Amino acid sequence: MIFIGASIDARVRALDASTGKELWYDNVMAPAVANPAVFEHQGRQWVVFAAGGNSILKPEVGDQIAAYALPD
Repeated sequence: MIFIGASIDARVRALDASTGKELWYDNVMAPAVANPAVFEHQGRQWVVFAAGGNSILKPEVGDQIAAYALPD
């Protein structure tokens, strides 16, 4: 599985690494034009995106940090 936020739409995604098929997505405040941080805390895995946008690419900007816990 691959997590990505490096797109100009305001979505973060999980993709199947073998097929590229979109497995999950969520809308965020602004484009998350960066790769996420992935870490483990107290035995649970988390994926965190910074959704700040890029005013050069698109006027939509924000200041959101979006964190998602992976299922057990």
